[in-house]
Amino acid sequence: MKRLFCGATIGIAIGVIIALIFSTIFARTAFHPVSPISTMGHLYFQHLNELQIMFISVIIWALIGISFSFGELIFSNSRKSLLFKTSLHFSLMFIIMLPLAILAGWFPLKLSAVLFFIIIYTVIYFIIWTIETKRNQNDINEINAMLSHRRNDKNE
Repeated sequence: MKRLFCGATIGIAIGVIIALIFSTIFARTAFHPVSPISTMGHLYFQHLNELQIMFISVIIWALIGISFSFGELIFSNSRKSLLFKTSLHFSLMFIIMLPLAILAGWFPLKLSAVLFFIIIYTVIYFIIWTIETKRNQNDINEINAMLSHRRNDKNE
C-alpha cells in the first residue's frame, strides 16, 4: 500500500511540475495539464471542462508513478541477469507508458510524434539506467572497502 501511495504521489507531483513548465513555455498565461494541440488534448478540450481534464490528468500521472514504482520490483529478483531484468523493465514500462503518454496528451497521434516519443523514452531511460548503475557500483565499492577494512583490523 505504501508503494502504491508513494508511486501515485510522486507521479502526480512530477506531472504537475512538467505541466506547469510546459504551460509557462507554451500557454504563457493559462494552465494546461494536457497539450491542447495533441490528439487527446483536442478531444478533451472539445468535450470536457477544465476540472474534468485536470482530474483525468491527475489519474494518468498517478498511474505512471505507480507503474514505475511497481516496475522497480523487477530488479529485486536476484536470480535473473541484469541484462534480462533491464530488458524486461524497459519493455514493460514502455508498453505501459506509450498508451498513458497518448492519453496524457503528450503528443499528437502521428507516426513522427510516436517515433520521437520512442527516441526520447529510450534516451531518458538510458541516462537514468547509467546513473543508477554507477550509483549502485559506488555503493558496492564502499561496502567492499568497509569489509576489507574490517578484515584487516581483525588480522592485526
